[in-house]
Amino acid sequence: MSCFWRHIGETGLQIPNVKDVDNVTFYLISVRVDEVTWSVSRRYSEFYDLHQMLCNDHGVSKNLLPPKRTIRNKCPNFIETRRQALECYLQNIFNYLKRTMPREFVEFLDFNLYDTFYLLKKLAFRFCTEGDSIVNKEITTFNPLELYSISICLKQPFPNVVETDKRYEFSHVLDYCTQLTSLSINGIPKKFLLSNIEPNKLPIDLSIFKGLRSLSIHYMPLNNVSSLGTLRNTVEKLSVAKSSITNISDILQCDILHKSQLCNTQVWTKLESLDLRFNNLTEIGPVLSLVPNLKKLYLGHNKITKLGDVSSLTKLTHLYINDNSISSCEDLHTKLGNVVVLDLSQNLISSLEGFKKLYSLENLNLSSNQITDINQIANVGNLPCLEYLCLTGNVVATVVDYRAKVFECFGPRAKEICLDNEKPTQSELDKAAIFQALTIVREGRTPRF
Repeated sequence: MSCFWRHIGETGLQIPNVKDVDNVTFYLISVRVDEVTWSVSRRYSEFYDLHQMLCNDHGVSKNLLPPKRTIRNKCPNFIETRRQALECYLQNIFNYLKRTMPREFVEFLDFNLYDTFYLLKKLAFRFCTEGDSIVNKEITTFNPLELYSISICLKQPFPNVVETDKRYEFSHVLDYCTQLTSLSINGIPKKFLLSNIEPNKLPIDLSIFKGLRSLSIHYMPLNNVSSLGTLRNTVEKLSVAKSSITNISDILQCDILHKSQLCNTQVWTKLESLDLRFNNLTEIGPVLSLVPNLKKLYLGHNKITKLGDVSSLTKLTHLYINDNSISSCEDLHTKLGNVVVLDLSQNLISSLEGFKKLYSLENLNLSSNQITDINQIANVGNLPCLEYLCLTGNVVATVVDYRAKVFECFGPRAKEICLDNEKPTQSELDKAAIFQALTIVREGRTPRF
């Protein structure tokens, strides 16, 4: 980002081009502050309005702005002459006002979008005037430019610029950030608006957020985020999505050099929900022992090939590992503990042998897998707490009398089962009872009435 007050001497303004939009002429202003550049499009009427404010409030001479013209103002020669005159006007105004930089001039050139100092003033005004209503919202969203500006001003002093309007003081930003409990950071993976700024390459520091309970980081590489570890004792809900992380330790041990070592100082004491969807995770490792109070774990849309051991998470009840590459599910009761809701949809599972001892399971989603044998359903038919089962998208769901045959596996509990989001009809229950009786006879057992 630009930092105008440290690079006044390396700041330049030009109007190299014009463009016509719906028969309206726009003058394209090019702003350069050191190595940062951006473009601003303004009509002549906007130049005129700016000039009136600068003349009235800041002592600018009325004769500096090229005059209006109503006749033949679309003539190419006239537009080129006006372009040159407006460029000269901007440069003269800048040289006259660069030590005070009135707010009207700042906003006319979009410094409040691309410059750390003026972006913070914009935030300060917003938090001062709307702070109470914003802080009470469910979640507040920042982009990397805003967080970078805050981080920079925590480390480096503000320029000695007199600010008569107290609404623009940086203290409002500090107060707001320290009170914030829910924060969302949305990265920007491309250049910002009409500038050469790459937001996701800007380093940001989260140390100012002392009381966060909920944090979401999306589309933002974690290697540019510092002080995430300072939130271990406050954050209850953490979401990191589309950040290209390959290992869970990249988050839980974000500030640890030797990630193979686990110790008590690394424990996330209050974390109850961890959402790591849409990344590049390949495994579930022992690092999860650092979140002993975790209740919900979301690992969908990754590259996980097998279920790891999460039995150390004694409070874990909801586990979502949909849209991965899991094929083997052996002895899940030794790995999953007391999971109540399990989502393994969109994987490569063909056998349900490993599910038959998940006695705490209430909701099981196996849609869009590779289950072909109806007899596999018997492995979950004796689970005493299971009430919701989803098998859509499997070959087994195309078998004749599929629903009745699934309900047969649950015996007397069939009426309690919701299969593929639908409770059984009486005709399905009757048909399931007939199939069950035929099976008993086929096996040579004596039916009980």
